[in-house]
Amino acid sequence: MSYRKKHSSPKPEQQALFPPAEVEYSNPGAIRTLSTARLTSGLPYQRPVEQKNVDKLIRNWNSRELYPVIVSFRDGKFNVVDGQNRIAAMRQMAGGGDVIVPCMIYTGMTYEQEAELYAKLDKGKRPLTPRQHTKALVESGADARIMEIKCLVEDVGFVWALTEPTGEPFEIAPIRALINAHQLLGGEAFTRMLSLLAGAWQGTPNSLRASMLSGMALFVKTYEAELSDRAFSRRLSIVSPDEIIRLGRIEADVGLRFARIILDKYNGGGAELPYRFKR
Repeated sequence: MSYRKKHSSPKPEQQALFPPAEVEYSNPGAIRTLSTARLTSGLPYQRPVEQKNVDKLIRNWNSRELYPVIVSFRDGKFNVVDGQNRIAAMRQMAGGGDVIVPCMIYTGMTYEQEAELYAKLDKGKRPLTPRQHTKALVESGADARIMEIKCLVEDVGFVWALTEPTGEPFEIAPIRALINAHQLLGGEAFTRMLSLLAGAWQGTPNSLRASMLSGMALFVKTYEAELSDRAFSRRLSIVSPDEIIRLGRIEADVGLRFARIILDKYNGGGAELPYRFKR
């Protein structure tokens, strides 16, 4: 089956293999053919189509290995869950026009279930970036810890940048560092850490880098009972995050080196906290 020429309808042999689309569908999924004009893709839980991946598909195209596109029929729309790159490749080979494609169509799925299915299907392909995977989990609502982190971040007034970061104040771009901080501290201390960051540096981008989050998490974990929030905001607000980052490049252990510098800056403003970090 070739898509190098524009087709307005499937060939006879295609019709025999993939029966024409019908109005009603049931689970388990049924294979039908649909025009790409009827398919909706680019949903928030999906990674964007990349031209280099489309070009690779075209170079290695084999119509015998054309697997059905996974589609969810919801609210009157055929939503592409998996197969965006294949669709883009087929349309490009057809000169940019719409083509008829085989689809495995499911009904009764919610948006969240689509996002969860997408994350599962994509595991066997090129790995999602941490940001893409976390974004899919947030859209699905299936991971309680990820949803808690997002809520706590927003409650303090920050935004967790699960799409491409813009560099705006109060936007937290790191993924793993933030998840690790939550795992280390737990919800209450995690919220406290974010409040300390906001109070000292007012959401400046450099104060929210992965290294700063790692250092702050270790600092708060170590001195949780002894730390004065008011003293922290007063003493650290006069220290630029850039200075902490510059000094932090000396130590090999990222979290430890930044925690040590934060401790040093905190102690420089009055009563001292003892050194309690353990390697």
